[in-house]
Amino acid sequence: VEPLVAPTALRELLIYWRDRGLRQPGLRQVRCVSEPVDPDLRELCREVWGVEIADTYSSQENGYLAFQCREEGAYHLQSEAALIEVLDESGWPCAPGEVGRVVVTSLHNFAMPLLRYEVGDLAEVGPPCPCSRGLPVIRRILGRSRDMLVFPDGRRAWAQLGTSQYTRVPGLRQFQTVQHAVDDLEIRLVADRELTSEEEEQLRRTMQQKCGHPFPIRITYHAEIPRSPGGKYHDFL
Repeated sequence: VEPLVAPTALRELLIYWRDRGLRQPGLRQVRCVSEPVDPDLRELCREVWGVEIADTYSSQENGYLAFQCREEGAYHLQSEAALIEVLDESGWPCAPGEVGRVVVTSLHNFAMPLLRYEVGDLAEVGPPCPCSRGLPVIRRILGRSRDMLVFPDGRRAWAQLGTSQYTRVPGLRQFQTVQHAVDDLEIRLVADRELTSEEEEQLRRTMQQKCGHPFPIRITYHAEIPRSPGGKYHDFL
């Protein structure tokens, strides 16, 4: 059995190991599923356990859709199991380097066929992989199209907020960023203590820098930030 772990659960495990100075000898790789893997988490895994993350892209409706290439790091689409398209706003296939909607047609689900089913994710198409496996490639899975930061001028962009600024704060156990309106961002924290005013201001400045815009940001404290009914933890809403 090769266990798979959700990235948000892995992050909590890594912080636990790091803060206690623990080691994980004999570990060769960590395999993730269910949620997007950000670069900060990959770096944290290298720092604490000294291994790489191998990500798996899947959906509850269609099963496994893509596996990360062990040589190059891109994702190989599982064309034997599903027809996976990445389409632009006009419905045409995206070229390498372009981002589009993920649309799936399952080839083996005879009980409940799903034809050109839009899963709600956005992905970036990649060029042919030099590993010679020959399967179609996506370079990045960006996550749900609904989880995008909205700017006052109407632009929408991915909230690439990262995790490093949170994992370095002692006693900070959970965090979540919520955009209630274009002029209202809330940072929800679960911590062993409230941050000092200087720490809160530094967190605001870091968040504004990550967003690329001076959003008004308020910080609130909570006993717990629950996961969704499906067991997922959303860093940004």
